[in-house]
Amino acid sequence: MADQSENKAASESDKKDVLVTPEGEEIDLSIVGTMKIDPADYKSVSSNPNRLKSLKYAVAGMLYVLKREPSIQLATVITVIVVVVGLLLQVGAFSWALLTLALGAVWITECLNTAIEATIDLGSDAPHPMAKVGKDVASTASLVATIVFLIVCALILLPRIIDRFN
Repeated sequence: MADQSENKAASESDKKDVLVTPEGEEIDLSIVGTMKIDPADYKSVSSNPNRLKSLKYAVAGMLYVLKREPSIQLATVITVIVVVVGLLLQVGAFSWALLTLALGAVWITECLNTAIEATIDLGSDAPHPMAKVGKDVASTASLVATIVFLIVCALILLPRIIDRFN
């Protein structure tokens, strides 16, 4: 009798590490489960080995966000202002590196936020609580990157601006 209950408990714990999709496919939820997934099994379009075409798609994405995303348009203006101010204040190489990394983080997170929102919107027109979570968390990443950027700007540029006016 004890063996049956132990087997049942073991069977239930095994089930916790597997997710069964509506199609009946089992997904391994263990720590190494993701490594076992072959993306070729799920891609309807194969990846493009042509680097020039890949660059074309990247430029198309950049043009899209520049035209349609107000947050990227604002980031563009801020980037120009930071570059001009940095040149006028003659910031050093290390400061430029920090400013570039902080600005890059803002651009990257804004682009990823846009991609995540577009993908969620593609899934369904009906509102869903998890879609809201996905969009809110992606937006939070952009907010955090922006706060870090503002802190970096304050630490690097503000002391130089104050020195200029004293």
